[in-house]
Amino acid sequence: MSRTLVVEPRPIGHRAFYLSLIVRALDGGDVSLLAPPDDPRITAHFRRRGLDPGGYRFHAPRGGVIARAAELCGKHSIDRVFFAYIDELLPELAESAFPCPVSGIWFHPYALDRRYRWLPPVDKRLRQRRRIHHALRHPPPGARIDRLYFLDPGAAAAMEKLNSAVAAVPLPDPWEKLPEMTRGEARERFGLPPDRVVFLHIGSSEKRKGLSDVLEVFERFAADDGRDGRRPLLLRVGENDRLGRADRERLAALAAAGAAVVVDGFVDEADFIEYFTAADWVLLPYRSFRFSSGILSNAIAAGRPVIAADYGLIGRAVREGGNGVLFRHRSRSSLGRVMRRAIESGAFAFTFDRDAISPERFIARLAADRECA
Repeated sequence: MSRTLVVEPRPIGHRAFYLSLIVRALDGGDVSLLAPPDDPRITAHFRRRGLDPGGYRFHAPRGGVIARAAELCGKHSIDRVFFAYIDELLPELAESAFPCPVSGIWFHPYALDRRYRWLPPVDKRLRQRRRIHHALRHPPPGARIDRLYFLDPGAAAAMEKLNSAVAAVPLPDPWEKLPEMTRGEARERFGLPPDRVVFLHIGSSEKRKGLSDVLEVFERFAADDGRDGRRPLLLRVGENDRLGRADRERLAALAAAGAAVVVDGFVDEADFIEYFTAADWVLLPYRSFRFSSGILSNAIAAGRPVIAADYGLIGRAVREGGNGVLFRHRSRSSLGRVMRRAIESGAFAFTFDRDAISPERFIARLAADRECA
């Protein structure tokens, strides 16, 4: 029986969730983990997947992640290492003689963009991406990257063209859980009016999430009593610490005017999906972001349509999946027009098969690839 070490030293955000799916897919082998022992996030996600955390050997992270993983390979006769989040480790892994074959999920594969083959190294970020691109195309002797997994099928195809010796495997981008409430129950739970058109913007407030664009659109809406009595409401859920001062003031003013409800900060995991249930529409006005979105997957789980920019994987997924409408990327006027049409049109015919991106589908696909490896 082969021995696999799964590496996730920082189970923040969605990482503990993905770690539980990976371990479930590898179940049946000899699996140990380079991850914080007794981490409550890992414990919660493992138990949701029917896994007993006490049934696995945990190795505490210390020092450099790659050096620590290499140490454990030798000490415990590990046959294969799976890096749950390989992105930030790829520069070193792609250039080093790591002692075991390496696999991992590459969530944001910017370095696969074709332009990194020829653009000069202008800044540190671009130099790093070009470095990864070059190392994957021309791996040095001893580099042992065996399989890379992607949530974007296009990225998997790009990796195949870059170096077909590294298996590039697409995986579905899964939602975390299904809601348990109806729309009315969720609105009652969170104190939301039953007769308003609710637009949800959920997650971090970093610039690429487009919250500033949403606030400007709602400022225009705030002066309008609404058409046919369908006055919109912004439901903003998540930490707002990355907003600039002016945007924080705009959000506070919208809340004071009754145009927004703000849930600032971390929300309980049990409530997270129910905020999607409470909404009529989920906003994904991302700026210059080309990859997958857990917000999109959770909107699908809740059966809620999205309004998204016509850009990158999110735009492609919405266009092909029929689970929302698109506006012109980086255009606030286009976003406002699409939101106005959503207010006026009422119900949206949501037809996407949420089982196609279920956690079980992710586990089955990863497990099947492991059997074929």
